[in-house]
Amino acid sequence: MKSFIRIRGIFAALIVMALLITCTGRQQDAGESSEPYTVAIQVVVLPGTNFEGKADREAAINAITVPAINVRVEIQETWINQVVNTTAMSVASNEKIDLIHVATVQRLSSLVGSDILLDMNENNILQTYGKDLIRMFGGLMDTGYVNGRQLAIPALNYTAASYGVYLNKDMADQYGIRVPEKTDMDGLEAMLLAFRRANTNVVPYSYGTAEMNFLQFVRGYDGFGREASYGAILDSTRELKVENIYASALFRDFVIRMFSWRQNGLIPGDTTDATPNQTYFAARQLFANPASLSPQANTAVSAQSDFNVAFVELTERKVTGNLLTEYMWGIATTSRNPRKVMEFLNLMYTNGDVANILMYGLNGVNYNFAPGSNRVVVRNGTYNPVFFRGGNPDNMYILSPAGYDYVDQLKAYEASATVSPVAAYMFNDSAFQTEAAVIYATILEYLPRLQSGAAASERDILALLDQFNTQLRASGIDRVIAENQRQLDAWLRSR
Repeated sequence: MKSFIRIRGIFAALIVMALLITCTGRQQDAGESSEPYTVAIQVVVLPGTNFEGKADREAAINAITVPAINVRVEIQETWINQVVNTTAMSVASNEKIDLIHVATVQRLSSLVGSDILLDMNENNILQTYGKDLIRMFGGLMDTGYVNGRQLAIPALNYTAASYGVYLNKDMADQYGIRVPEKTDMDGLEAMLLAFRRANTNVVPYSYGTAEMNFLQFVRGYDGFGREASYGAILDSTRELKVENIYASALFRDFVIRMFSWRQNGLIPGDTTDATPNQTYFAARQLFANPASLSPQANTAVSAQSDFNVAFVELTERKVTGNLLTEYMWGIATTSRNPRKVMEFLNLMYTNGDVANILMYGLNGVNYNFAPGSNRVVVRNGTYNPVFFRGGNPDNMYILSPAGYDYVDQLKAYEASATVSPVAAYMFNDSAFQTEAAVIYATILEYLPRLQSGAAASERDILALLDQFNTQLRASGIDRVIAENQRQLDAWLRSR
């Protein structure tokens, strides 16, 4: 009997030990080893992109990070049209992934209810190893804080932007088209019609595959979920009411206008062409492209164009939840050493050299300094990770054609913007994962046809819109919006 008790006691102790190892496994798998931990970071690029020299860039970063924090880096260059599936599959299959691109087509709003993002408050990882991030971002950190969990942090500390278009200024000048700094939909339409009359060989304007809701690019609003699948606040300066934007008169007028644009040859009818608009624009096959506009974004477009580019604002400069969550970073729940990942993330924002390599590559290989400068860089076209956002512009290089006043421009632009009263709010969709998937699938089914004016008549396009909203209601969008409104009201009361 004593033997049995002793064996049972040993067995129980082993179980307790196993549980302790399981609970702290992420820290101990690679945590306290003297060997450097390898942080795998997603660097999202355009489809079809395969940059040479990745090993050299990794080695240059490792030369900084190994002595500083005992970390190596694995750069995972991922095409933007594959990043959602790649992330989900990597986490589900426990493949190597640490630092996740919570941005662009993979927004935080679509990941809250999943098991992909680690709570950075776990074991006080953020508070202990991300102190510089907390100081830098301050209240902006709230945008990644959902239901008691810090699921992501902002990637940009200058977040203000407007929506509008950038266009080929050389072509506009050639055809005598006046380009204002600001306009509205009527003004944009007038420019596109003038271009179409002057040149029938170049596409005036394009929404590409039209899977994004481009109404936002001409009429700013606060949207929730992927393509406002959880509703939107149409004008946060008037009423904080969440509604189905696809059932609004605003969207109805938009799709009617898109139908007329297609009839007039202002937009292409083919939404199956997955070639990015940026590629057509750079090749002078597209006159104007919808975009979010800011000093950062405008400089990037100008730098990769071998012609003059003009930027036209269609919305006011604002700081909104959409913009704050457009670029963020998260840590994978399957990361074996979140502490080291957070240390690297913190270093990326305090060490300009690490961020410069990820953003610009290597001096003399991927860029050169502008004549007489040791800070303004000129890319040579061999490396341009279009969707990477990381580091603090205050201590990084400056991309030509911007100059030494670039950071001052960022600060002035930020000061000129208004802040949405719901900028830091994030809907917790954990209880609506099934509805969310069906709603988004419905949007992807109808939105491309509606935005490309794919119908025989205006009557047909409105019938398609009615059918779309019928399917959205059947998918449960009204229930999701009602819960979103309830959470928003509670959030507002708590402020």
